[in-house]
Amino acid sequence: MRNRREMFLAILACLAMEAIARTVTPTKAARIAQELSVVGPIVGEVTEDGALLWVRADREAIAHIEYGTDAELTTARFTDRVPLTSERGFTAAVRLGGLMPRTRYFYRLHVCDARAPSRTFVGPVGQFVTAPEEDEWAPVTFAYSGDAGQAYQPFRLFDAVRLQQPDFFLFLGDTIYADQGPGPVAKTLEQYRQKYLGNREDAAFERLTRETSFYVIWDDHEIANNANRTHPRLPVARQAFLEYWPIRGEEGEGVRLYRSFRWGRALELFLLDCRQYRSPQAEKDGPSKTMLGAEQKAWLKAALLASPASFKFIATTVPLKYHSRDSWEGYRTERRELLEFIRAHGLSNVIFLSADVHYAAVLRHVEDVVEIIAGPIAQFPSPVALVGRRPEVEFAAAGAYTYALVRVFREGDIPRAEISIFNAAGKRLHATRVP
Repeated sequence: MRNRREMFLAILACLAMEAIARTVTPTKAARIAQELSVVGPIVGEVTEDGALLWVRADREAIAHIEYGTDAELTTARFTDRVPLTSERGFTAAVRLGGLMPRTRYFYRLHVCDARAPSRTFVGPVGQFVTAPEEDEWAPVTFAYSGDAGQAYQPFRLFDAVRLQQPDFFLFLGDTIYADQGPGPVAKTLEQYRQKYLGNREDAAFERLTRETSFYVIWDDHEIANNANRTHPRLPVARQAFLEYWPIRGEEGEGVRLYRSFRWGRALELFLLDCRQYRSPQAEKDGPSKTMLGAEQKAWLKAALLASPASFKFIATTVPLKYHSRDSWEGYRTERRELLEFIRAHGLSNVIFLSADVHYAAVLRHVEDVVEIIAGPIAQFPSPVALVGRRPEVEFAAAGAYTYALVRVFREGDIPRAEISIFNAAGKRLHATRVP
């Protein structure tokens, strides 16, 4: 928009067209939109009382969300109208606030062309569930995986996940492959944006986004293979990542991606940023070499100690052991510090979630933590599980697309977590329990 007056007039025009759009079906509304192309929404960052909904148009537009607790949206509320401008690649995250805990919400996206208000898009109805209150113990089911390359579409694994009806999906890194085809390697902001748009074309992914919410963290391929804090394109890659996922901003911390989410007393999910603070992989290991950086590491330790959740899931994107120096294997001093901290403070039921290596595994490490490895969603599957024959390895499977399904529940008064590894056909390959 050239100025605020133009935006105000566009909103008034869209309000007038809103009444017309609500009298037609979504299919007919899409025809009215003519050339207006809309992607999304994707629900993310769900808490007990709020959520973010990501949306994109192909031009300057105005978006808002209709939402409520009945599938017909007969008593729906509307969010404020949010501009989609060229500065953010015509994307925005629309905030829903004042939600009720542990409640299923239904929503519908409305988008109006800012310069031609008669072009109005009304999307299909989607749904998601909010987290329980922080002091409530309620069962939770979630799924996770990572590594989705556009060249490997369709992403059939997402349909297998959708049938499980998880409360949320954790997308654990490599949400795009900016350094691979189709098309050129991403080097400019617009090229990074196009990589995200390429993955958003997948129909199975779109079906899953309509039925559950997402938490998302990046790994290297959102930047470039094996990227670390010295990579020259890290700032532009981070900008594209923040534009194309619903991720909450921290006051005064515009580049911070690490964060945590509580789902009642059952679990807390800690999402680690293992890229933008890490020392170069080739650097000699020692006290100064870091994967997390000092601030993130201090935050993680304090948050783990403060968490009253029965299970603490640490999403680390790269595996703990038995891999290249791009994994925690190249940062052994810091890995030892973190694992010794967990043991010294008697933190129980700590489960690490990782992806990146394109095979699935369950490991019970001697430091008394469990590690789950899942993936890929759609990328070249490793023909071998590199963890090898080691006493910590409970299960390993190579050559398949996989995801993990995590159920946290109580057996009598005892909290339990059951983690199952499934392939893209929906076959369960392995199940384990903690404790």
